Amino acid sequence: MIACQKDTMTKSLRSFLALLTCVLVLFASACSSGKTEPAAPAPSSAGAWPRTITGAKGETTLEKQPTRIVSTSVVLTGSLLAIDAPVIGTGAAKPNDRGLDNQGLFAHWSPIAKEHGVKVLYNNQEVDLEAVASADPDLILVAATGGDSAMDAYDQLTKLAPVVVIDYNKIGWEEVTKQLGTITGLEENASKVLEDYSTKISELKASMQAPSDPVQMIVHMGEKGAAFAKPGGPHDKVISELGFKLDTTDLTKANKGQGAGQDRGDFVFLSQENAVAALTAKDVLIVGGDDKIVDRLKSDPAYGTIPAARSGKLVPLGVASYKLDYYSALDMAEHLAAAYKK
Repeated sequence: MIACQKDTMTKSLRSFLALLTCVLVLFASACSSGKTEPAAPAPSSAGAWPRTITGAKGETTLEKQPTRIVSTSVVLTGSLLAIDAPVIGTGAAKPNDRGLDNQGLFAHWSPIAKEHGVKVLYNNQEVDLEAVASADPDLILVAATGGDSAMDAYDQLTKLAPVVVIDYNKIGWEEVTKQLGTITGLEENASKVLEDYSTKISELKASMQAPSDPVQMIVHMGEKGAAFAKPGGPHDKVISELGFKLDTTDLTKANKGQGAGQDRGDFVFLSQENAVAALTAKDVLIVGGDDKIVDRLKSDPAYGTIPAARSGKLVPLGVASYKLDYYSALDMAEHLAAAYKK
């Protein structure tokens, strides 16, 4: 449904954003999101290979359609699975952390990964070059930012196979899916995934009524503050499709210019004091949240004073919503439809 440097704040965010995200998940299997069985890989059109891919790190030429993909980003792995790409190995996060299975894969798609025989090459987001090399990949995918970014090992990885870098924190999961379709030669599969999602979103929107007033969307970080979703970011795109309007509070001003994440496309991080001051909307959506987090916010001496906790609405978007792909974006939309059912 989770992109900072490896400092104290980054470690505190790994469970929700980066791996933000950060999308964390839905909960059981592809059936939980209503997705049909993955389509068979679509053959590439004649003359489509070699092709040159433009990624976040520049251009990469692929001589032929990849058949052995290694994803060093656990977030990107979910989108690869959605289009039935031949991903054979993946990096993983911390096993059994919130929203993750015992290998460090997102719980919302880990059963699908097992069905596809995807091997976990390493976990705790600590790149194991030897394990990557042993998988004999013909394409390696790397996240440009996020807790699961392997950019520190970029130069070494390019010696093993062609590498394409994707900055999933600056674009929505739909654009990531399109990019992966182009990179893998599975454009048809990517289009079918997006069409399926669009159909389901239309059905959910018809069953609900979004509030007329703007909402705010945060990741709750306890005493460390909160991460606020940015207008136009990946999470905003999902709720906008359902008729929600994200509050456009100047978060930089609210945080007196000290907010981390100003260069990110998805979230900006505020201290607890500034987060509480900035939370003025009647409805606040909680990314990666469940009912326990809502109860915690209401009982918190600081957050319990915000309008949404006193007389408005705190809406948990599900654990999977940390980092978005087809599966987690749809689960997040289903949470909203249930909370705002007509």
